Amino acid sequence: MQTKLISFNTGFANVFLVIQDRNILLVDTGNRNKEEKILKGIASRGYKNEDIKYIFLTHSHYDHAGSAAALKEITGAKIIVHESEVDDLKEGFMRIPKGTSPLFKAISFMGRNFGLERKIGSYRSIVPDITFTRTFDLNPMGFDAKIIHSPGHTKGSSSVIVGDKAIVGDAMFNMGGKFYPGFANDEKSLFETWKSLSELDVNWYYPTHGKRIGKAQFLKEARAKGIA
Repeated sequence: MQTKLISFNTGFANVFLVIQDRNILLVDTGNRNKEEKILKGIASRGYKNEDIKYIFLTHSHYDHAGSAAALKEITGAKIIVHESEVDDLKEGFMRIPKGTSPLFKAISFMGRNFGLERKIGSYRSIVPDITFTRTFDLNPMGFDAKIIHSPGHTKGSSSVIVGDKAIVGDAMFNMGGKFYPGFANDEKSLFETWKSLSELDVNWYYPTHGKRIGKAQFLKEARAKGIA
């Protein structure tokens, strides 16, 4: 049976269902208190809570991991995350990344220095069940897909490759017609990630924020930055 991908929005962030034989890998969990919205979205597509077998977090920011603890309790799903994100998940908090432009540098500065990031960015802590370092083959778990490390936004940021589609978390945004992230802790790593993503044999990139991005669209911006 072919593995399929479904995406839907939780308000500010997209979540993704990688499905094969009625088993679901949920990619990201939105902000805090989004578990009911996610479960309703899954039910509306004909699936049950117990169909969620795994939850993969592209990274540990609040808008990706905020409802992970609640969803794990409800569904019994196992949490997968890059090993460098484990301590942040256990704490239930990850710092706002550095900005990549004057506007986002100002936002990052304000969040980091005026006590806002703890108030906004904290969530229920959780201990992941499965960690990895570079790539992680999901075939043994019943999904014709794989996870690849795609750092830059955060140290452990990672993506899922499903057929001709890549779920890229915050390695790309699609807001205001631009795809380069407003936040990245390590722009050198992000440039390397963009080069790697540009070389993937995929046709579509699915960011957590905004609509999917076609390969030609992405390559145009990457080339303008001297990356691809």
